[in-house]
Amino acid sequence: MLLIFSRASLELLASGRVVLALFSVLVLVALLTVPSVLLRRRGRPAAALSWLLALFALPGFGVLAWWAFGRTHLERKKRRRARKHRAFAQARAVPGLQRGTIFDRQMPRRAQGECVFPSRGNRMRLLLDGPDAYAAMEEAIAGARSTIHIAMYIWQNDTTGRRIRDLLVERARAGVQVRVLVDGFGSRGFMRRLGKPLLEAGARVAVFLPSRFTPFDSPRTNFVNHRKILVVDGAVAFTGGMNVGDEYAQRWRDAMVRLEGPAVLDLQHVFLDDWYFATDELVEDDPEPELLAHAGGIDLAIIASGPDSEAWIHDAYFLSLTQAKERIWIATPYFIPGPAILAALRTAAGRGVDVRIVVPAESDVVLVTWASRSFYRMLLHAGVRIFEYGGTMLHGKALVTDHLIGSVGTANIDSRSFRLSFEVGCFFASREPNERLAAWIESLCDAATEVTLEAIARKPLTQKLAESVAHLGSPLL
Repeated sequence: MLLIFSRASLELLASGRVVLALFSVLVLVALLTVPSVLLRRRGRPAAALSWLLALFALPGFGVLAWWAFGRTHLERKKRRRARKHRAFAQARAVPGLQRGTIFDRQMPRRAQGECVFPSRGNRMRLLLDGPDAYAAMEEAIAGARSTIHIAMYIWQNDTTGRRIRDLLVERARAGVQVRVLVDGFGSRGFMRRLGKPLLEAGARVAVFLPSRFTPFDSPRTNFVNHRKILVVDGAVAFTGGMNVGDEYAQRWRDAMVRLEGPAVLDLQHVFLDDWYFATDELVEDDPEPELLAHAGGIDLAIIASGPDSEAWIHDAYFLSLTQAKERIWIATPYFIPGPAILAALRTAAGRGVDVRIVVPAESDVVLVTWASRSFYRMLLHAGVRIFEYGGTMLHGKALVTDHLIGSVGTANIDSRSFRLSFEVGCFFASREPNERLAAWIESLCDAATEVTLEAIARKPLTQKLAESVAHLGSPLL
C-alpha cells in the first residue's frame, strides 16, 4: 500500500512539473511576443495593452491569437495595397474634384482626391430596409446597357444570392460587361458555389485576398473588403450596409442610398481601385456624358478608408459629432467607440445636443454586445440616450447631425471598421434626406427599449462581470 501511495505521489509530482514547465514555456513565448505587439500597435496604446493582457492572462491562447489574427502580416499587405493604389492613381485619372461643397472645410486637403471625394449637383434617394433597396438595385441591374460593377463583402448561396447572380448572368449574356468582386473571407466558397454560371456567361469574377485559413497566415479578419458598391452604366450607384442574402433582403433593418451625378464616378473609382488590386486589370470605363446629366442639388462626399490609409471615415464621424449643435442620431449594429468618438458624444450631450444611439438588443456577435454595453453607464451619465432595438437584427449604419448632414455607409462604430477593414461612406448635405433618415432612426427608437441607469443597476453580477471583461478587449474588436 505504501509503495502504491509513493508511486502515485511521484506521478503527481512529475505531472505537476510538466504543467509548470509547459506554463513557463508559454510565458516565455508570451514575453518574446511583446516586442511584436509594441511595434505593430504603435500609436494605439489601448490596443497594445489589451493584447499584452491577453498574452499573459491566457498565455497559450493569447499568443496563438496574436500570431494568427493580431499580427497577420498586415504591414506586408499594406505595402502591397499602397503600391497598387499608387499605380492605379497614376494610370487612371481621379474624378474631377469639385470645390465649394460644404465638405471642403471638414476634411484635410491632403485627403481630397486620395480617399475623400466631394462633389456637387447630385441626386440621392434613401433606400430604407431590404424590400425597397433590393427592388431598386434589381431594377438597375435589369436595365443595364453597358457595364455592371458590384462589390460585396458577403454573398450568400441562398434564394436572394442566386437571384442576383442570375440577373447578372442574364445581363452578361446580353453583352453587358459584368464585374463581380467579393471578399475572400466574407464570401468564402463563392467561386465554388455561385461563380461558375457567371464565368460561363462571360462575366469577370474576382476575389479580394482569397482566404487560406492557415494558423499563421490568417489575415482575413483584419484585412477584409467590407465595402458594398453597385455601379450600373457609370450612371447610377448604390452603397450602404446591405450584403447579398435573404436576411438583408427580407428580415434585417438596414439602409442603402441610390446616387446619380458626379458621386457615381467617385464610387466607381473606389470599386475600380479595389478591382485593380485584386486582378491587375486597369479598366478605362468612362460613362457617356448624357448619363450623368441628371443633375440634382445635393452636396455629397464619398469617403473611402482602410488599413492602408488614415482613418478618414472615423475622422468624418468625429468632425460631424463635434460640429453638431442640435442633434446627433446614430444607428449602428456594432458600437464600440474609441476614445475620440466617446469624448465627442459625451461632450455633445453636455452642451445640450440631443444625442441618441440605437443598437440591436441582441447582436449576432455576443462578445460585441457585451463590449458595447460596457460603455452605457458613462454615456448615460453624460446625457446620451441609448435604445436597444429588439426583434430582428439592426444592421444599418446611419448618422444624422442637426437638420442638414447625414451619412449612410458600410462602417460600424468600432476600431475594426475604422482601422482594419476597407470601408466606404456616403456623407450628404440635404434637408429632405436628412429628415427622412432621422424619421427612420426615430421609428427604430420608438420600437426599441430605452436603456436607463436603473436598469443597468439591476443587472446580475455575472452579466456586469462579463461586460467588464469584454470591455478590456474592446480595442481589439
